[in-house]
Amino acid sequence: MKTKFLNKLKYFDYGLFIPFLILCLIGIVMVYSASSINLSYLTGKTMQYFIRQSIYVILGIVLTVLFAQTNPRWWRRPRMLLFGWIFLMGLLAYAKFFTSAINGANGWINLKVISIQPSEICKLYLVMFLANLFANYTAKGKNVFCKRIRRKLITKELFLFLMVASMLGLIVYAPDFGGFGISFAIVIVMYLAYADINYKTSTWIIVLGTALLGFLAYLLQFTTILSNTKLGYIIQRFLAVFDPFKYANSSGKQLVNSFYAVSNGGLIGRGLGESIQKRGYLPEPYTDFILSVIAEELGVLGVIVVLCLLAWIILRIFMIGIRSKSIYAMYFCYGVGTFFAVETFFNVGGAIGLLPITGVTLPFISYGGSSMIVLTIALGMVMNISATQKRGLEVEVFGK
Repeated sequence: MKTKFLNKLKYFDYGLFIPFLILCLIGIVMVYSASSINLSYLTGKTMQYFIRQSIYVILGIVLTVLFAQTNPRWWRRPRMLLFGWIFLMGLLAYAKFFTSAINGANGWINLKVISIQPSEICKLYLVMFLANLFANYTAKGKNVFCKRIRRKLITKELFLFLMVASMLGLIVYAPDFGGFGISFAIVIVMYLAYADINYKTSTWIIVLGTALLGFLAYLLQFTTILSNTKLGYIIQRFLAVFDPFKYANSSGKQLVNSFYAVSNGGLIGRGLGESIQKRGYLPEPYTDFILSVIAEELGVLGVIVVLCLLAWIILRIFMIGIRSKSIYAMYFCYGVGTFFAVETFFNVGGAIGLLPITGVTLPFISYGGSSMIVLTIALGMVMNISATQKRGLEVEVFGK
């Protein structure tokens, strides 16, 4: 037993695990710093989010190690993938139609102990589903899926397309534009990896798919915009990106205060715990705008450390996929790498005004149970692939 345990440690991917641990520790400290002052004003208690985030991190570490060690064959079982789709569609529908809106979106299911955000789970599910789908088609011959689509949409391919499209449709209907954007990016990148960038086929699929989903999103959101007392609020969020100070008292308020936080921090920051903007100016500074608090308290250098650690994890995940001898493992790593990269880009872009604010968390740093659990499971699964590569069993475990 001891020899078996030591053998597993030998193939453990510390190049992924150690940066992940450092980010989690930074996240715990910054969640406490960003939340404690406002909690003391409201309740007199300062440790609430610190304790919860610590629990999420401990749970996440356990899940990472667990999924890095378990037999990965069950990931590809068709029955599990089908039941997973049914289960997640049920969660998305329940969240939309039977829960109260939070910040204008029906995207959370409150279980008292933890709030589940189904769209977070969908990101990992789409990676698992598409990796299995494209690996199976690749095994049947180069671009079999593309050739069938060019001829006609046969029943099976149409059903598979509708499975993905319906999931994306419910996510955007919540509405959760951040979750939709990340999920859609996962679909596009994994398809391009499968199509081997066959430009004619890829371009037509992307254009038609984007047009269809965009039209669906427009129809679903049109009634929301009309029924909102602040007509055009969604449009104002986009306009605020281009001129936030013009909308400083409305949709641009969050971004303006984020700018102030980054400006106040300078190169080395004001010092841990000394942020001004977290004191009621930035809404929920321990989630969407935690990078702004890091910039104000730890400066540009602190932000660079966090982003370099995230970049290391993302690039290493892609490298594991590139050197993979298993087509399935390659697709899976590309999907998870895209998931991490786009989520980071959305959060950072929202904080510095490159993108509209979408409510996306900063991986392993922001407060949140659903996000932490899904991210750590995904990381553990990639570490599992890395371990099988080192042992030379990748093709045997995942297939060609």
